[in-house]
Amino acid sequence: MKTVKIGIDLGTTNSLIGKFEGERVQIFKNPVGFRDTLPSVVAFRPDRTLIGDKAKEFLTKDPVNVFSSFKRKMGTEEKFYVTNIDQNMTPIELSSMILKELCKFVKDEDVSAAVITIPASFDSMQSAATIKAAHLAGIKHPFLLQEPIAASLAFFNETKVDDLDGKHWLVYDFGGGTFDVALVKADDSSLKIVDHQGNNFLGGIDLDNLMLKELIIPQLEKITGLSIMENVFDNNNRQYEKMYFMLAYLAEEAKKELSQMEETSIDTELELNGQFYDISIPITRSQLDTIFRDKIDETIHLTKLVMENNRLSALDISALILVGGSTYLPQVKSQLTEQLGITINHKIDPTTAVAVGAAYYAANKTYIASDEPKAPKDEIDDDDIKALLDDESTLSAQPSIEIEYSYNKTSRDAEEVLIMRVEGTYEGHSYRITRKDGGYDSGISNLKSKVTEFLPLMTSFNNIFECQIYDTSGKEVPELTKQFDILHGKFAIEGQPLPHDICLEVDDLENSTTKMNAIFERNALLPLKRTLYKEASKTITKGSKESILINILEGDQYSRPTSNTTIGFLEIEGSNLTSDIIKGSDIEIEFHIDESRVLTVNIYIVMTQQEFKSVFNLSEKKINISRLKEQFTTLESDLFKSLRDFKMREDDIMVMKIEYFLKELRNIKSELLSLKESDRSDRKYIFAEKLSQISKESDKMGGNETIALLIEEYLKLKDNVWVNIQGADFEKDSLVTQFKKIETTEESFMKSKNVSIINAKIDALENLDWNARMNSIGTLMYYFVMLKGHSAEASNKKEMEYVIKVAEQAKEKENYAEFRKNVHYMLNLAFGSSSPQKQMPNFKGTGIG
Repeated sequence: MKTVKIGIDLGTTNSLIGKFEGERVQIFKNPVGFRDTLPSVVAFRPDRTLIGDKAKEFLTKDPVNVFSSFKRKMGTEEKFYVTNIDQNMTPIELSSMILKELCKFVKDEDVSAAVITIPASFDSMQSAATIKAAHLAGIKHPFLLQEPIAASLAFFNETKVDDLDGKHWLVYDFGGGTFDVALVKADDSSLKIVDHQGNNFLGGIDLDNLMLKELIIPQLEKITGLSIMENVFDNNNRQYEKMYFMLAYLAEEAKKELSQMEETSIDTELELNGQFYDISIPITRSQLDTIFRDKIDETIHLTKLVMENNRLSALDISALILVGGSTYLPQVKSQLTEQLGITINHKIDPTTAVAVGAAYYAANKTYIASDEPKAPKDEIDDDDIKALLDDESTLSAQPSIEIEYSYNKTSRDAEEVLIMRVEGTYEGHSYRITRKDGGYDSGISNLKSKVTEFLPLMTSFNNIFECQIYDTSGKEVPELTKQFDILHGKFAIEGQPLPHDICLEVDDLENSTTKMNAIFERNALLPLKRTLYKEASKTITKGSKESILINILEGDQYSRPTSNTTIGFLEIEGSNLTSDIIKGSDIEIEFHIDESRVLTVNIYIVMTQQEFKSVFNLSEKKINISRLKEQFTTLESDLFKSLRDFKMREDDIMVMKIEYFLKELRNIKSELLSLKESDRSDRKYIFAEKLSQISKESDKMGGNETIALLIEEYLKLKDNVWVNIQGADFEKDSLVTQFKKIETTEESFMKSKNVSIINAKIDALENLDWNARMNSIGTLMYYFVMLKGHSAEASNKKEMEYVIKVAEQAKEKENYAEFRKNVHYMLNLAFGSSSPQKQMPNFKGTGIG
């Protein structure tokens, strides 16, 4: 076992690499310019590749072959065409080049393992893409860490903070490409991320593009007399491509200058339509304050949302920790102070904090080193997963002995307790624990089923211990030797929170639909493991084309499956089976998700005694612009409908909130609806993120009101159904059983806050109500008289008259069972069914119930 030690901040605009050394973290300097940061930029010349500062300099010469901000497209299908080499490059490949370059900063050391940071709101596909980039860069054992956690570790380990017990802090991370805000709870021993919000397409790059759109291009149009706004953002317009990258670079430089001064200017020379223009565009800080306000307000809105969701006010927050290059903007600090009223803490460097925290985290991670080098690969195999999951490490070299070690990897106490749980034939064996510096030796003691040792720690140091096991003859068993580190005086994190619910799609046969079955809930601490026991909801014949679908989704457990993102999909067809699967037979599904969000699934089908295993690490998602426009139109329509409803109820607060959402939609409407498939910018991802955010918040707001009304409707209907069941003359026991079945699921579907699920239960109650009434002699008499009066209008008049005659005879003889059967027959002739209720379509589902 080796300690990872290396931490990497793989940033959108700049990246850093650091290493934990003894007590503190060393940030390795970039050999070019000897700065801490490496610009996340790659340039391709016909004969060479430039990375970092040299690539950024090349931007002014050949911007078409220079690429940056590709981190924002990790986990997507996007590709970047490189003219100079006539080749497409993926975000994964470009990111791997940055990682390779960073690893060169660490001289005389093979970086085979590293902690790499990602935004907290990265989904599973973006996380998987980052792992693939690490593998391509030769980092065999990558561990992912959420950026706000890294920043928290840097802050609490690098600064002195008194009286931590149970207090809350906010980490405000406004970087080059993404925004995250995290709520941290701290005590004297550890940190815990309580909640977070974020936007993967809200960062300094978006501020640069605002400068282009609002300030720079309008001035260019005045100077040249040309309409160029649309052309500059068109990916297929090669004439303006160089201009776009040039202006974006100049906008970023001007933004940095205006963080230190009140005014500057953009000076350059441009060629348009064969004519050269000397351009000088003055820009002031007050202009930036005006155009940036809405973007900064959006970050503050997400910050307030975290506080509101956890019922915290400004008085409950100890301080706001600023991270990321965009926090250097004076307006960010002034708006935060003005709108939040929380003390801003400036004690850490916003630029290096994430890399420093990643290195502290790396000091607590271990991995199994391999003597045999492995070639970089795209896919993750079982050995990689084992290394990624090996946190508390259970070692078993001899089949007869298994030892589990339990200890805290960081401690602020003078000594730390180690517990060893031993299983197997350990009688006659012994152990010895030593500290690598020679300052502690436990001596040789007999091995027992449970061993407790108190290990003394050197202050503010990484204490390395080794436990040796000896057999009955006193000979060391090397395979059972365990080496472990305990870092003194530093904070550790309890675990990384899961940013989204992970769910299994299962069948809801009663309502002929599917629903979400939560596996792991949002904010649960990684790693996680769970086993679900399900049943086959249909019979699958061996060799048939029928199948069981294991569809694993990421998103919100209380929404419909179609509203979430598939992160794992496995189809088990009849051709894969050794025998038939009978409906109702058992299926055991085990889920394991590690700290890097690699998901492993084991499926065991009891009837066939077959096991299926898969590792899910999808790394690409697609955004269809036509579908995006359709989603916009639907959301806008739904909001207008809700607005009318709340105006009728005279609910002014809800009206104001919906008007706010509609204003947010109006701000992007014209751009979104005019968006082309060839658009080069990040706008489709920005718009998708914005729609998702508005949809979730409006559903929660308007949904709660709607759900309250639906629950009220359900409860009223439930009372009526029970009365009708009590009045039933036939099949009362069966009706009561059906009623109780709906009632037993009442608590879960009401808590679901899912309109479609509650509506389905209302439909089920209405069907039951119909059945109850149709088992009442009084209702049967009503329908008999009604249908008899309209028999002349029946298309099958002769058959209807015959059934009426038979029903009349049964009624006269008080043979109500026969009478009931014939009235149902009359209903079938009149409506095509014994019930006027809508018939359910053929439903295939997932095969899992």
